[in-house]
Amino acid sequence: MELGAFVVVPGGKDFTTIHEVQPHITAGFENPRQLVCSRMPIVGNDVLQSWMDRIRKLGVQSLWLTSGRGDGTVTRSELAGFARQGIERLLVIKLNSYAEMDLADLVRFHCESRNPVTEAHDAQGQMGISLLDHLALRASEEKNQLSAATPDSGQIPYQFSGYAKRILAARERQELVGDALTGACAMRPFGKQMGEQVWIGEGVKLDSSVRILGPTYIGARSRIRAGATLGPFASVERDCVVDCGTTVERSTVLPRTYLAPGLLIRDAVVDGGYLEHLVWGTVADLHPAGLGSRIPRRNSRRQSSCEVPTEGFPP
Repeated sequence: MELGAFVVVPGGKDFTTIHEVQPHITAGFENPRQLVCSRMPIVGNDVLQSWMDRIRKLGVQSLWLTSGRGDGTVTRSELAGFARQGIERLLVIKLNSYAEMDLADLVRFHCESRNPVTEAHDAQGQMGISLLDHLALRASEEKNQLSAATPDSGQIPYQFSGYAKRILAARERQELVGDALTGACAMRPFGKQMGEQVWIGEGVKLDSSVRILGPTYIGARSRIRAGATLGPFASVERDCVVDCGTTVERSTVLPRTYLAPGLLIRDAVVDGGYLEHLVWGTVADLHPAGLGSRIPRRNSRRQSSCEVPTEGFPP
């Protein structure tokens, strides 16, 4: 029975575009509507890639990626399309969590339970991971829609008891950062360990006066200037600049973010010129005061007035 896989990246545009790719190829999606999305790196790791690695172990030959609606809904026309292409069993993953799941065990449970649809649950409920057989795919042509984690309450769910963490909320995402930094999960920071619970990516530039308190991660090509303090539980992702005297503590700085001198970033996620407080859930715009901004890509021909120019940064 041919097994296909369909990965939904939630929070994208209002329309869905489906891309068929080989299992070892990833596709990038950007979501300008929210501060945290599932494609943002976590201590240098790509959660989508981790799921695709697990899918590849199943020997899946047909894999689709879609940047879809914010709730990750899969429409009946999409499911009917898989049935018409001869897919007899479909694994649907809504990219809203990181989970150290053995997908082969999920497939075995689905086959033994003989349910048309099997959902994966953990202690928090639905995980957005489902297996649909050919009966459910064909029945989708007669129903309005099917979500990435749906159907009948009478069907036995697959109970997952391993490590899992939702990643769409900033606070839960920061919890995963902490678990990765302390070894509480299988995810490891993507870089070289330079000290006790301190990891640094390639091409990082640190001033000699920078203070680093583990556990802390600094992503590739980031620059930390004089007098800055990072940690504990800090993650500065790739291509960032933390300017003189700024402190980042129990926080994540997302890729290509510039932080101005003399700031105290605590219990927050910063993405370009926006800061979300992990406890209060409020979002602050750092642009007007010049406290933070998006660093333009090196190959970009344009830059907005609120972005820090690359000229003047240390090479």
